[in-house]
Amino acid sequence: MFEKIKLENLPKENILTFGEFYKGKLHNSSLEILSPLKNIAKSLNKKLILVCLIDSFKNIKNLKEIKKSLADEVWFVINSELKDFKDDLYTEVLTQIIKSSQPYGFFFPATKIGMSLAPRIAGALKVGLCAHVNYLEVKDNQIVMSRPTYGENIIAKLVSKSFPVMATISLGVFNIKYGKEEPLMKEIIFPENFSWSSKLKIRNFIPSKKKPTKLSTAKIVVSGGRGLKNKETFQKLFELAEILGAEVGATRPVCYEGWVEEERMIGVSGVTVKPKVYIGFGISGALQHTVGMENSEFIVAINIDKEAPLVKMANLALIGDARKILELLLKKLKS
Repeated sequence: MFEKIKLENLPKENILTFGEFYKGKLHNSSLEILSPLKNIAKSLNKKLILVCLIDSFKNIKNLKEIKKSLADEVWFVINSELKDFKDDLYTEVLTQIIKSSQPYGFFFPATKIGMSLAPRIAGALKVGLCAHVNYLEVKDNQIVMSRPTYGENIIAKLVSKSFPVMATISLGVFNIKYGKEEPLMKEIIFPENFSWSSKLKIRNFIPSKKKPTKLSTAKIVVSGGRGLKNKETFQKLFELAEILGAEVGATRPVCYEGWVEEERMIGVSGVTVKPKVYIGFGISGALQHTVGMENSEFIVAINIDKEAPLVKMANLALIGDARKILELLLKKLKS
């Protein structure tokens, strides 16, 4: 079905990305990060290659989508031991691919698996790693990566002094785009003496009972900050969300206070959202939050401080106590 290529014969100096699979389906984040990297690869005259570790080619559920991806080539490593994610085995497989192909760069989506793998591989190779990149460009024939730093209060531009250039790319920042030509499919053949063993043994897998949030794709987002004062008031956002058909988001301090789970954090360390309507209750609008929602089509800010950054960037601002306005809004909608 596709070309087989030995590990030692892999083409060199291209741009590689990690294709994360879960239950036979390529994660959307792996398709998202191809969008900015396609432009980077073109600027550097490199091929963009998606590297996928799977247990069986027959079990892939979204192959049609992979064939429409922006990648120039898709490399598959196929072995039954790759069915479940095992940090040590995945790290060794990808490290061997990097040593053989000597890529210009290797990039990962900032998923839990991506953030687990990337530092392990960077450590094994003794190269640098840039985390939570939200913008990439090429200047003077070098990849320049932008990411928040100093408590996420400023945006730093970084250039790697080691190769391959390695980074994790923030989730939800880029839209999935599709190519006009189908990428070449190749299976990497590892040497017979390669050990597929792992120190990890998967005894059982029990999926989380909690439903995953749909923040990144929500059309309406209601979000809360410390201006709501306490966890009890914050929980009323879920009532509002149910009425509006919205998803609930939060700022980093609120998540760290334990008012809501961290998977609802919007911003650099969390999710990037692009809803048609974003409503922020009691959120001042620090940079680490606004970079995660600034592309919302219509922004409503509710805050007692008329000088708050979010108020100034809003399409509509309501100046007042966010708690009281939330109560009044719920009462009005329920009636």
